[in-house]
Amino acid sequence: MLAAISIASVAALVLGACGDDDDEGGAAATTAAPAPDTTAAAGGGGGGGGDTAKGGIPEGGTEVTISGDLATWKGKTAGIANLAPVPGAERWSKPLQACLEANGATVDYQDVGGDPTKLTAILEGWLNAGTNAVFNIGIDMSGQDSLIAGFTEAKVPFVTWGAGNPAGVVALDANQEEDGRIIGQWVADEIGGAGAVVLVNANNPALQSREAGIKEVFANYPDIELTVVGEALGFSEESAQKSTEAALQANPEVKAVIGGFGSLGLGAATAVEAAGSDAIVASMNGDPDEYAAIRAGGAFKATVADGHEFGGEAACKIAADMLAGNPQPGTPGVPIFATSVLVTADNVPAEGEIESTPRKFYQLL
Repeated sequence: MLAAISIASVAALVLGACGDDDDEGGAAATTAAPAPDTTAAAGGGGGGGGDTAKGGIPEGGTEVTISGDLATWKGKTAGIANLAPVPGAERWSKPLQACLEANGATVDYQDVGGDPTKLTAILEGWLNAGTNAVFNIGIDMSGQDSLIAGFTEAKVPFVTWGAGNPAGVVALDANQEEDGRIIGQWVADEIGGAGAVVLVNANNPALQSREAGIKEVFANYPDIELTVVGEALGFSEESAQKSTEAALQANPEVKAVIGGFGSLGLGAATAVEAAGSDAIVASMNGDPDEYAAIRAGGAFKATVADGHEFGGEAACKIAADMLAGNPQPGTPGVPIFATSVLVTADNVPAEGEIESTPRKFYQLL
């Protein structure tokens, strides 16, 4: 994670997807207790090698079962630390909060407004108050090792999304590199495997992982010429628009522009349309504004939906199961990834709806 910046920029620091292939019914649903073995070998059924653009697990992935008795939450307390009041964070934290409260928990919801330095005091307060479970969406965990150890000693589940993988937490996240592969392959197919492509990106670990995935795909297409532009902390639509305008002036024959994050794709689309370019635009995250841009039928054509909403519900189940005395799912210390879905005009959600393909969870062991 980067240091605190403006809320408009901090949206780009929350990246990821999540979901539960066992439950499409919403946060209030309950499930049976899990089987002792929470992993399934890759291959066949829910194993690796599926179509990752349609919510499949990539080759080499081992599926992780997410389940738990949500009735466990009755009378319990939970703390949610939210990075900022932006879709990239709230698409995870709000479904989580709804699940907790619908099942009888009392929730202390703390938004740090993009300032990770506020996290220490929040965690200290929850630890001293005996809070039963703790969740963190996207806030840098650097320097929190002793507090995390305190929660571990107190047997308090600590579940995170997009916040790194320090010892003692259950780390959920999207496979950002795989997201890059998904959108990279779609772009390569759309432009016939040849032509100039611009990637608008910023200096963030998740976005850099997405860039690596795109480059891996394009390495198979020698006739694709990739140019990477953008500002180190340029996460806003305005920054992406400026970078894309310069790239189009340098090469009016650009066939596609990819935004490393939703806002970057939206800003790129504004620049493409203003220039009268025929370039197609795509991005990654799956926020409502991206869906709206696809429905509008302009330059913006595709995104990768990380399924944050499913992840919030999954976190609710994971912590409930741990509170019931069961071990965390999967292999401890290894991040649990959620599958993603490519969204185009063919499957874009209607206004106010989410991309509802059931997500699977997996680890790369």
